Amino acid sequence: MIMIYMDVEKIKTRMPKSESSAGKFFSSCNRRRKFVNDTEGHHRNRIKKAKHDLARAEVEFADMCWDWTIVKAYYAIHHAGNALLSRKKGVFSKDHSCLIVALGHWKLIEPEFFRELSEINERFSDTFSMDITFQLRKISQYNVDEWENLSREDARLVLDVAKRFVRFVEAQL
Repeated sequence: MIMIYMDVEKIKTRMPKSESSAGKFFSSCNRRRKFVNDTEGHHRNRIKKAKHDLARAEVEFADMCWDWTIVKAYYAIHHAGNALLSRKKGVFSKDHSCLIVALGHWKLIEPEFFRELSEINERFSDTFSMDITFQLRKISQYNVDEWENLSREDARLVLDVAKRFVRFVEAQL
């Protein structure tokens, strides 16, 4: 049997590449009302959900189920990011890209953390590593033609990002 792996470098990301475009992206998210007021203290529920999803992603990884490892690790990142937004800014976002840009815009993720994330896969910068997780999650969850091409390495990339990010957010709360 020949294994075909996803070419992560060919995955297109939507994240802005410059500080100027990130500012415009954030403004667009704000105009489109992508940030919703959250209930005070709700960040606790969000981080609890992030930790649950991360634990389930680890089980899927152990079972060699790469697509669901990616899906569950992605949601761990999403819920952890929203926990941080909720705690620090009183809002959350259902939009992945707006969430990541907001974390950077409001400086809730330090440049040092971005550099640490980029070490996971040095081909990608800080937010691109997280955006890659989003794109891989979409393939895992919706693409019936490509999901079988996801590899252990793809799953490991996303799972590692999720572990680091959830730990980072927990330390900030």
